[in-house]
Amino acid sequence: MISKEEVKKLAELARIQLTVSEEEKLEKDLSNILGYIEKLKEVDISNVPEMTHATEAKNVFRADKEVLRDDILLREQFPESERGYLKVKGVFERE
Repeated sequence: MISKEEVKKLAELARIQLTVSEEEKLEKDLSNILGYIEKLKEVDISNVPEMTHATEAKNVFRADKEVLRDDILLREQFPESERGYLKVKGVFERE
């Protein structure tokens, strides 16, 4: 399925040196892999729904809200806001 010349070209692109026995083994292994892929292409997947994630996990979002901290509203500690978010003092300084 894959030729020795293609294996040599792949080795050249990967910048690796292969011995003759390694080239033969790689040719056999790559042919097996490509053969398996061809076999997978024969499988009917027309009724299988598309999958974007391997799990059903989803991000959980919550609304921003004022919370009490030691009986003081955060709004009182950080009175400035911009577009609905509390403005806090910068952490990083620019040089």
